[in-house]
Amino acid sequence: MQVRPRVLVLLVALASAVAQAFGRFSYALLLPAIDRDLLDSYAVAGLVATANVLAYLVGTVAVSALSRRARPAVLIQAGLACSALGLALLTRAGSAWGLAVGLTLTGVGGAFIWVPAPGLAGSVVRPSRRGAAIGVAGSGIGGGIVFASALTWALRAQGGDASWRTVYLVETAIAVLALVLCLVLLRPAPRRDDDAPVRSAALRRVPGWIGLTGGYAAYGLAYSVYTSYLVTALEDDAGFSAGHASAVYTLVGVGLVAGGIVLGPLSDRWGRGPTLVGGYLAMAAAILLVPLGTEPLASGSALVFGLAMSGLPAVIAAHLSDSLTPREFAGAFGRCTLAFGTAQLCGPPLAGFLAETAGGFLVPFLLAGLVATVGAALSVDVLRATARRRAEGVGT
Repeated sequence: MQVRPRVLVLLVALASAVAQAFGRFSYALLLPAIDRDLLDSYAVAGLVATANVLAYLVGTVAVSALSRRARPAVLIQAGLACSALGLALLTRAGSAWGLAVGLTLTGVGGAFIWVPAPGLAGSVVRPSRRGAAIGVAGSGIGGGIVFASALTWALRAQGGDASWRTVYLVETAIAVLALVLCLVLLRPAPRRDDDAPVRSAALRRVPGWIGLTGGYAAYGLAYSVYTSYLVTALEDDAGFSAGHASAVYTLVGVGLVAGGIVLGPLSDRWGRGPTLVGGYLAMAAAILLVPLGTEPLASGSALVFGLAMSGLPAVIAAHLSDSLTPREFAGAFGRCTLAFGTAQLCGPPLAGFLAETAGGFLVPFLLAGLVATVGAALSVDVLRATARRRAEGVGT
């Protein structure tokens, strides 16, 4: 049974919420409670988070290899199964080791979902709407974070620190539901290029691919520091209450919902390069507001960061999709994601070490803001390469 493009994009958005909002970002949201209830060490917490990132890298390599043979929808379905199992194990974790196992599974599942997801969403609409479709698909991540934040706040008010297990239990149920829906409905119509051979070195055929990949790596380190330690920095450094810090984190999710929807269509109109440069600069500004520890700057930081956080991957994915078929996209986006994931891998443990050494989170957030600015500088390569190709009369 084939489904309408809009329904398919919404299914991809739901799968993206499971992959990223539940499988990855919920850990950062629940970290203060998990630390007090189970770990009692932010350094250990950073190492546990690293398990998820390492698994994401492994999953990315696997997806890049499998994309030559497996259709994107099949990869997404496999990722949902793996994510659901990982979330289920997190509800029963009794040690750092148990947390690491669950997060490893959600990391692999997240790669199988997210790497092919934007290409699939962008392939079912006309080129002029590609950025918008990919943005909507990515907005599921923001919706998932908003849901997880609200759920965490409600359950923590009643059950205290131990309620983090219940949050993961509810997310497990949603992941199982998403898996069932995608098994039944995620069947895109056949395309003329479905059986076309995947070109070798597809990523290198994309204008400005070096700057695009380098910028995505900068994004990975900057966002991993921000999302891993925003709540903790606001509670420990700025003196925010647990409820206040969680509410600020919820605004990241609100921004995430809107980011792809705003930046995706904007890149359709203004061009991918200019949108990337502006998005990275906005991300840097948002990160540097956190150490100030005051309102309304903290809330403004969360909103702007959320916009950039979901908008930038949507624009990156749209730029790749402009030049590649869906199956080529999965392999090329997977290779970009390796750079992103490697940088992301360094973020949580590095920031945790710097925070413990410096006695606060000022230095980690200054570093993250600088790295985001570097991402803007690298993205100028995309702008130049696209302009050069247009001047030469080569369509994208």
